[in-house]
Amino acid sequence: MPLIASLTALVFLLMFPQSHAEQLTDTDLRKFLDPIQYAAVDISPSGKYVSFIRRDDEINTLIVLDLATMKPTASVKYGEKGKTSKLNVCCARWITDELLSYGTLRKIGTLEGEGRQGNIHLLSADGSRNDRIFTPFGNYENNSAKRGRLFSGWPAIESVLEEDPDHILLFLQSWDTNRPSLVTMKLSNGDISNFRRLPEYTRYIWGASKLKTAKNSSDVDLLAATTTRKDMYMDKYSYVISEKGGDWQPFVFDLAGFSGTWTPYEINERFIYGEALKDDTPNSSTHVVRYDRARGIWEDMLDIGFSTLYEIETNDDHELSVVRYVDDKPRSLIFDEQDPTNKVLSYLMDSYKGFTVGVEGSTSNGDKTIFSVSSSGVLPEYFLYDSEKKSVRFLIGATEVLADFSLSGLEYFSYVNSEGVEIPGWFQPAQKGTRSPLVVYIHGGPHGPFNSYRFHANFHIFNQLGYSVYAPNFRGSGGFGLNFQEAGYKRWGTGMIDDMQEGAKALVDAGLVDSSMICAFGGSYGGYGTAQSLTRHPDFYDCGVIIAGVFDLEEQIKRADTGGLYAGREYMANVIGTDPAELQKQSPIRNLAKIKAPMLIMHGTKDKRTPFKGAEQMIKALKDTDIDYEYKFYDKEGHGNRKMENRIDEWQRVSTFLQRVRYETSEGARGGAPAGR
Repeated sequence: MPLIASLTALVFLLMFPQSHAEQLTDTDLRKFLDPIQYAAVDISPSGKYVSFIRRDDEINTLIVLDLATMKPTASVKYGEKGKTSKLNVCCARWITDELLSYGTLRKIGTLEGEGRQGNIHLLSADGSRNDRIFTPFGNYENNSAKRGRLFSGWPAIESVLEEDPDHILLFLQSWDTNRPSLVTMKLSNGDISNFRRLPEYTRYIWGASKLKTAKNSSDVDLLAATTTRKDMYMDKYSYVISEKGGDWQPFVFDLAGFSGTWTPYEINERFIYGEALKDDTPNSSTHVVRYDRARGIWEDMLDIGFSTLYEIETNDDHELSVVRYVDDKPRSLIFDEQDPTNKVLSYLMDSYKGFTVGVEGSTSNGDKTIFSVSSSGVLPEYFLYDSEKKSVRFLIGATEVLADFSLSGLEYFSYVNSEGVEIPGWFQPAQKGTRSPLVVYIHGGPHGPFNSYRFHANFHIFNQLGYSVYAPNFRGSGGFGLNFQEAGYKRWGTGMIDDMQEGAKALVDAGLVDSSMICAFGGSYGGYGTAQSLTRHPDFYDCGVIIAGVFDLEEQIKRADTGGLYAGREYMANVIGTDPAELQKQSPIRNLAKIKAPMLIMHGTKDKRTPFKGAEQMIKALKDTDIDYEYKFYDKEGHGNRKMENRIDEWQRVSTFLQRVRYETSEGARGGAPAGR
């Protein structure tokens, strides 16, 4: 079959405008693609001010309000014109009662997110100060005179040093060496002083609670996660500890009956808290564990099963206060029931059953706290608790632009695959209680990212178009421990692909979907997963939508931007493999004869993560086949479209393509639904 021309799609829409799904207007698509109006709501340490980010046409404005009058006292934004047109304000954090920091993002491909820049800006609550205090090029010891040692690199605020309002503590990853440092920076002029040099290839650092008040390195105990040049991207760490500024010593997790896989969450004067996997299986249960530093023993505190752990919070006595995790739904376990904040948390959880309740910010004395309430179908709403008035009041909602839409929500769906591994995931029906055609949504990454419980704008767009969504967390996904992630290594095009298909089949068997049309969809690795799904399971899928995909694994290894780094090459060798025969076997472009279903391919011409050359080669190869395909290349776009007009065009093409396939499938134009279901 030749390339389906846009004219054919237009004729189809004129003949069958409402055949199986609703069309979304450009205006409605814009609402879903940029739904957040207010985000990052926080309160100053004194409780005098509230800060938040307002979003208008993808441009962020950081705003400070006087809480008593609810009138703005300061604001800042970028992204309109000139040198800042490709920047956005982000990452606000209160430093003192009158000063907050913020960062800037680069507007890059949406599949990469927005790239954080290594800048630190300071904004005063009254607007009298707004300046950049640190750049990746670095600050000097005497920064005003540009004298002394230059400290350059990627900064992250490690502590606001509560008893020293003139300085903050930074974790600084140097550009020149693989050995980061902790440094103090003077807020008035950016002067830098070395606080503590860290071990080589340190990736993360945890400090005892005294880090908030430390004057020098001898005041604090530090726990560091270190790796090697070879394993830098492999999530494999060794841990070392330094007490009172002393030498670094190995710190090993050693709890009887457990595997050796664990991750720290907190170190304080009494304990070290973390999560640990019970065994070496992909579905190992996750436990909250702690190390009693005085007694030198490990303790098993809590078994949360096969789940995703998000937070371990302790109280002033360093005992467990709240543990937040997600298994089949979001959960918050409250241990310290006397804590005033926890009492309000419990009240809101009881009042909003089935919702996620979170703490967004609190004053230094805890008299005022901002809570958020959200779900997979409702974007956050923010509430202010005042302990003196004993009141909880609505503060602001994240959005009103989706108020006129009926939105579905995520339902947990897991199954045991053909190899005996439980595969978790989420099912979001187009309309609860009805059966609709299915889109299998394949996340990118694939190692590290996962389909989490939250509001997914793409899922809701599919729902509005009349399609239910299955979002599997196939082997290799992050979020469920290193065992589950490593179970997908070197199985990009085999076992991971089977997990997606078997999950969709389980939904069919459960009678939850209209099985007459099942399509795969994804970007980045998800694009590869979609193309490979059509190759590996040609009799199951009716179509595939491939955004910024990979079609030849050998070419991806050679051309991707990550291949220019030693650690990147080692990573790809470990997770993809090096055997040429196996790589070809798992490359869709090498197996076009197996593909039966139509595909829509979209790619940015400036994409370096999944290089554009691969998409060009795929289209060239498809022209010599009878495969039904459509494609669109977006000029000057990177890894996922950034320009709103291109994102809208992309989704309108997806809608038209799915409608065409739906019509052809239901009318038997392609011989009916594929077999094998």
